[in-house]
Amino acid sequence: MSIIKKNNKLFICGLFTTLLLIVVYSFYNITNPKCVYSPDLSDSKYFIAHATGSLEGYTYLNSKESLMASLENGYTKIEIDLQLTSDSVLVCVHNWEQFNKMTIPNISKKDSLIYKKIPSYKEFKSRIIYNKYTPLSLDDVINIQKKHPFSIVTDRISDPKILNKYFMKDVRHHIMVEAISDKDYQDLKNSGYTPMLSMGQFSLLHGGIQIIYSQLFKQKYEWITAEQHCSKRTLRLLKKIFGIKFALATVNSEDFFSWHLANDIELVYTDNWNLKTQLNNDQNNAIK
Repeated sequence: MSIIKKNNKLFICGLFTTLLLIVVYSFYNITNPKCVYSPDLSDSKYFIAHATGSLEGYTYLNSKESLMASLENGYTKIEIDLQLTSDSVLVCVHNWEQFNKMTIPNISKKDSLIYKKIPSYKEFKSRIIYNKYTPLSLDDVINIQKKHPFSIVTDRISDPKILNKYFMKDVRHHIMVEAISDKDYQDLKNSGYTPMLSMGQFSLLHGGIQIIYSQLFKQKYEWITAEQHCSKRTLRLLKKIFGIKFALATVNSEDFFSWHLANDIELVYTDNWNLKTQLNNDQNNAIK
């Protein structure tokens, strides 16, 4: 009996080891980087102008001038950061401290709390970014969109109750919104938007297993946004098994575009990519 038990134990250990090796081999085979398609880097379908795109070396402008420059360059997807003013109007700002530093120069250290202040809508509209660029409200963006059609991509605000005041039902499916939670993702989807779950710099153990569990038993994700340095193997695994689409931020590297676009990911947020010249505008001078 002891010999039989020992043989059974060896058999189970061997079977487990074999299965583990198959799983490991399959993981590395599935996630092995294989660049099989060379994308057209002048095709706007791959690119999102990050924070309306850079202009004259400045990033995160969210300004009228940078928005119009990106549209002139051929972008059809524009990311716009949204924040609420002190009187609850949606405007285009990455964060208030950054905006205040862009628009209120030469503040002394003793008055530095001014940088933390959230302005009213009237005060916001009176400001000038870097003494040359025009701040945008979401209403301004929508009015520009009517004359120069493009798809809006946005983050910071993912509550559909706020967004619904600005976007009618018939246009929401053209609007991609980063969701910061499962609930936001489902609420945005139910409201007619195209939600993208924001995952940051995730890997298999940090977020990936959570996504796999959710895909199998809970929420089904169609889009995920992540940082460019996330685990590409995890990304490929999720894409090949579940068909998830990915948008990565923020990327300004031609080599990255050539290798990953259309192979591993569908979209990139970029500051400086010129669709017409296929060169990086302002890459060396861009303010990060």
